[in-house]
Amino acid sequence: MDLDIPKDFNSDADNKPFTACKVCERDLTKGEIPYSIEKAYKRIDEGEDVTLFEVAICMPCAEQQSQKMSKSSRAYLMQMMGGPEFFEKRKELWDSNWRENWKSACLFSNEAVKVNDEYHIVGQFQGGKLLPNMTPFVIGQSYIEAIQENLSFETKEEMDRFGQQFLGPDPTLKALLKDHQFVMV
Repeated sequence: MDLDIPKDFNSDADNKPFTACKVCERDLTKGEIPYSIEKAYKRIDEGEDVTLFEVAICMPCAEQQSQKMSKSSRAYLMQMMGGPEFFEKRKELWDSNWRENWKSACLFSNEAVKVNDEYHIVGQFQGGKLLPNMTPFVIGQSYIEAIQENLSFETKEEMDRFGQQFLGPDPTLKALLKDHQFVMV
């Protein structure tokens, strides 16, 4: 079983795997706890994407961050990404030749990423390996917008605080992100 992490999840800073949680700096290479990596991109031309943010976060820190969301936002995200349909789609992708097509379209809408779209890639790992049956996936522009529309004001503010504290963008991207509403799943 091929559990190697796709190179897409390497840090843009050094093109190497993430080694520490962005929040608590816990070592992710020891394999003691699962962690998630999320990277957001904007497609600026066919085959050319700019990274908006990237973060590796251990599950305890992700859970703490989740608890800062409003109850309604947590319920919405659980409905969208915690239900059986979501896991069935990931399992179907896992059972197919996922390495060849996991980045081809949004897992939820099946829409391909187009020029000027923002999209996120998300994966769950432990000890530098994929968690079995947990294929990485893409969240496309329309789904990001749907999430944004259904999050409470308080949750959006909390996500913005998290983004400012832990994901300060590259100064060259500040103009691109000036009107960007931060969303992390």
